[in-house]
Amino acid sequence: MIRSIEGKTPRIHPSVFVSESAYVVGDVEIGEGSSVWPGAVVRGDYGRVVIGQGTNIQDNAVVHSDNYLEIGNNVSVTHGAVIHCSKVGNNVMVGVNAVLLEDAAIGENCIIGAGSVVLPNSIVPPNSVVVGVPGRIMPLKKEFVEKIAATATRYQYNGKRFLNQGLD
Repeated sequence: MIRSIEGKTPRIHPSVFVSESAYVVGDVEIGEGSSVWPGAVVRGDYGRVVIGQGTNIQDNAVVHSDNYLEIGNNVSVTHGAVIHCSKVGNNVMVGVNAVLLEDAAIGENCIIGAGSVVLPNSIVPPNSVVVGVPGRIMPLKKEFVEKIAATATRYQYNGKRFLNQGLD
């Protein structure tokens, strides 16, 4: 479901797959080749939300910010994750049920582990892994960068597959 609020209407590239059971509202921009899956919520009712190209917002994830929020290209926001921060860089994987709190910023080529919590105002440098509650930052091993890319690519393909079958 795509909705306007207070004159702000989502701007969604024609190649984007948005599930009929997802909810996208307000000042939201979604780039080419991205996808928003069943039960996901993307709210631009308080602050603007910009989602880059080839990014996937998976089932039951929530993307919302009180201010401006930018999610980069080829990002995977996996099942049940909550994104309430200010920035997620390119090539990031946010694990299942992870939480990114107010005004946190995630650098490029990062993995936020499943169930991890990134505290408010935290800065996660590029090429990092975050695990635990609260999140502990560690260096990212090179082989994991390929996993981030593979997940994003798989969801780009899957979004096209669903669009081609008329399953939006």
